[in-house]
Amino acid sequence: MDEVLHPRRLKILEVLARASREGGGVPAEREIGHAVGLKSSQTVHHHLLALEKDGYVERGEAPSRKRRPVRITAKGWEAVGKVPLLGRIAAGRGLEAVPTEDEAYSLPSELLVTGNGKRRYLLRSVGDSMVGARIEDGDMLLVEEDEEPSDGDVVVALLRGGDEVTVKRLYREGETVRLKPRNGDHEDILVPADEVRVQGRVVLVVHPPRK
Repeated sequence: MDEVLHPRRLKILEVLARASREGGGVPAEREIGHAVGLKSSQTVHHHLLALEKDGYVERGEAPSRKRRPVRITAKGWEAVGKVPLLGRIAAGRGLEAVPTEDEAYSLPSELLVTGNGKRRYLLRSVGDSMVGARIEDGDMLLVEEDEEPSDGDVVVALLRGGDEVTVKRLYREGETVRLKPRNGDHEDILVPADEVRVQGRVVLVVHPPRK
């Protein structure tokens, strides 16, 4: 049975999501209460604890005289109908995995939920090695977790023990994996199969408006 989130807690998640997108920091419990129609900060605190326990948010240690930081998890972003942007990925030779600030983007609900229960998330493409697959610099890639994609799929692959991440077409050649770009200016990446860890396959490319 699907988990049903308490309506008030969903509203609190939406307040936290809006604050995260606007870069305003974590609102005070009193401010959250005002936004969702709760007069008691203690009640808000109780709901935040429940959201943390159920995996919708993570709360860090509070710096001196500052509010305890709250971060919405991937489960939390999904609950408010958004997909988390987890980082940047190279459509080039390779790039160290770079985390981003908390961001999330709205997508149609049918793209957020998979029948197989696999998680989906967004990565921002950097570089031009996949332009032949209509993946350009700055595009958003909707990635579905999949450690065993088919040959020819566009995948997110970790190299060098996870220090380098890239997006390429995957081809298995015996004990070797070929990660193939879609741009004649870039060369194939050939690596031993045991040195590649596939994180997922690209199921959708989102082209943001160009400035």
